[in-house]
Amino acid sequence: MIKRVKEFRPSALIIQKRSFLENFESEILRGISTLTVLAIINEYSEEGTYGYQILKNLEEKTGAMLIIEDGTLYPILKKLQREGIITSEKKVVGGRQRTYYKLTIEGLKIYKHMEGFFTKLIESIAPLLDIEVSIRRDRYLYCPNCTNRIDLRDPSIRFCEVCGLNIEDLKRRP
Repeated sequence: MIKRVKEFRPSALIIQKRSFLENFESEILRGISTLTVLAIINEYSEEGTYGYQILKNLEEKTGAMLIIEDGTLYPILKKLQREGIITSEKKVVGGRQRTYYKLTIEGLKIYKHMEGFFTKLIESIAPLLDIEVSIRRDRYLYCPNCTNRIDLRDPSIRFCEVCGLNIEDLKRRP
């Protein structure tokens, strides 16, 4: 974020501590970038999505707060592919060949776990940062064992898909 800001007074604290702040932002954004890329891919489920569309969606949905460069996105996609989280397929659309990405079945489970972990992490640190977090407890259950996000609208789910915890009793709690 600091890199995008064009004009600061040379005496501004943000200039004096720029290296420290850039490192802080980089550490936080590394994991968040992977999670948000998976979130965009998940939105396109069966049809899949391509790199440029991922970049544009991230920029639009985050109000340009999270901008990932091509040089960052494609290594993330390659790593996710190596790990079996996503698959890719080349398609010709409008005369152009594009690589479309989709979550694998295992990748969807991993994504839900990552999303649950991040949600519970933000919820737990919210009081320290004086922010308010609203979690859809009417729609989701977060596994107390591994933080996997479980969709309560699916009555067939009896066990956490990530750690195997029996969640039947947890689903009945108010």
